[in-house]
Amino acid sequence: MRKLISKLRTPFFSCFRCPTMPPRSRSQSLTIPDNRQIALLIDPDDTWGRSVIQGIAAAVRNVLPWNLWIAPRDRQWRLRVPRNWLGDGIIAAIRDDKTAEHVRGLNLPTVNVSSWEKDAPDWYRVKTDDVKRAEMAFSHFRARSFSHFAYYGPPSQRYSPSRGDHFREVVQAAGFTCDTFRGNTTTRDKSSVQERTLQWLQQAPRPLAVFAADPHSGVLLTEVCNAVGFRVPEEIAILVADTDELLCNISTPPLSSIVLASEQIGMTSVRILDSLLKGKKVKSKVITLPPLNVIERQSSEMLAIDDPLFVDALRFIRVHAHTGIQVSDVLQNVSLSRRSLEQRFRQLLNSTPAVEIRRIKIERARQLLISTDKTVEQIAGATGFCASGQFCFAFKKHVGQTPLEFRRQMRSGK
Repeated sequence: MRKLISKLRTPFFSCFRCPTMPPRSRSQSLTIPDNRQIALLIDPDDTWGRSVIQGIAAAVRNVLPWNLWIAPRDRQWRLRVPRNWLGDGIIAAIRDDKTAEHVRGLNLPTVNVSSWEKDAPDWYRVKTDDVKRAEMAFSHFRARSFSHFAYYGPPSQRYSPSRGDHFREVVQAAGFTCDTFRGNTTTRDKSSVQERTLQWLQQAPRPLAVFAADPHSGVLLTEVCNAVGFRVPEEIAILVADTDELLCNISTPPLSSIVLASEQIGMTSVRILDSLLKGKKVKSKVITLPPLNVIERQSSEMLAIDDPLFVDALRFIRVHAHTGIQVSDVLQNVSLSRRSLEQRFRQLLNSTPAVEIRRIKIERARQLLISTDKTVEQIAGATGFCASGQFCFAFKKHVGQTPLEFRRQMRSGK
């Protein structure tokens, strides 16, 4: 048995007790059982942190004999564990030098679930694939025919500067230019950042598609736009790199956002740490998981196209694709010949009406596979495919996996 729990400064801990633990007797009530003690240095105050913790708890529950010490803090309210904590392992979102120094000092098996890249080789890591995230953001904007792009990332420890670098590289690889706002790294005063943001926006071309580093940055950007009269999304369309339900929905207008595989990140971190604790070899030092999908809200809900007939056709496709429409149905609802419609799609989207219909159907199917327990047959019907075989063939061609393979990967975190 271990030392008295009173030495752990319990006021700074929240403990999740795994259901597989045997019940304690009265004589054991002040002692720690022989279960693994795992500290989660992850802030639960935002959607991402809570989702990662939920994934960790789901992977541990009824499977591993772990006690989870959730978001322990010191007297300065920093994520810290006491020096005399008798722990076995750490899962942490390490985003600054001080936290990194603290974790190193514990000298315990550690998995880092943040995208912070400074001194990253010291830990095993599970993180979002930032290249895939950048590609998803660019595809979202290009599907709305934007041709002016920018990245907005004021100084912050919440995200890595590489997030903007990846977006710029994706935009440039497609033949466009990408402006970047990072501001002055020596000051993070909100009023100063707002003033520099305004100066930056006044010089930018419009309509402008802005990929914001996180929901906090997106809210700040909408505040500046609203204060000076820039219309969102008509002049400045905004997509944020992560989803925080509260911030995204209270913003004016509500912010479109990318949904990350946060729970899967948590599950994968458990699998890695369990292997480390058992002395097993972990094949990869860094595991990246792709984002799941985009939730479109009002901040990017527009088409940057000065062609009313084409806009009507595209809107018809997006509203009705899941009903099984064909290109002929689109032509019946717009005053365009098939040749003219095809030419407009090639010119404005570098695509065709049929490809756009299929893309919308597949994206809808991805969301249903992730967020529901519907069968493949049910999803095929709900997304406008005539048969499950046709759906599976189209899905694998577009995504590179069968629908069930995709669902298993997204839910297992592997």
